[in-house]
Amino acid sequence: MKIVIVYGNGRRGSTYNCVQIIKRTIEQYGDVRFEEIWLPKDLPELCCGCFNCILRGEQFCPHSDYVSPIVSSIIEADGIIMASPAYGLDVSGAMKTLIDHLCFMWMPHRPHNEMFSKVGFVVSTAAGSGMKRVNKTMKLALNYMGFKRIYDFGSAVAASRWEDVKESKKLTIEKRLIKKSQKYYQSLVNRKKLKSRLSTKVIFRAMRTMISGYQDGNIDKEYWKSMGWFNNTKPV
Repeated sequence: MKIVIVYGNGRRGSTYNCVQIIKRTIEQYGDVRFEEIWLPKDLPELCCGCFNCILRGEQFCPHSDYVSPIVSSIIEADGIIMASPAYGLDVSGAMKTLIDHLCFMWMPHRPHNEMFSKVGFVVSTAAGSGMKRVNKTMKLALNYMGFKRIYDFGSAVAASRWEDVKESKKLTIEKRLIKKSQKYYQSLVNRKKLKSRLSTKVIFRAMRTMISGYQDGNIDKEYWKSMGWFNNTKPV
């Protein structure tokens, strides 16, 4: 089993340490290989809004040398963990940059068939508040990629450094994370058997109707046609 972890910064602070609890918990249950993606190191370029990925193809993104390896890692994985601290009550700029670069994989464009069987876990911490908004942003991205299940965890730690978080708070965080991690692992193991969520089915069908009305030759329409999604074939 492979899980890709995307860190929204390189601080190795509270959010990072929460992910380590998840890793340790999951490793107790089975043979799991983790691949870590560090932002902004592994994607140092901001999306410039050129629309190349949407209108021409992802290979025409000026930052494809950075984006393509990340996409390949996600496609090959059974699950993904997205972890971002709250920056200005939302995801870090580096995490938002990744989300921007992956929009071509959303259901309104060219979702990958493999995404519809994956399980996600979004994690956020903050000194005070903002975790719900952070997790909402990351969940939205995974939702529109078609993920079958998405778990979330957020906690205010009342400190700017993990070392300064009270031990009682750390114990509470650990207990909550262990429970969530167990559920996440079980969904990973059974992901092929899980039914797709109703919201995913609704979005997929709405996008199918919309894209079927595009002019022939449109890159999104041709992709959906090649996948057989205008016929009886469907991933959800």
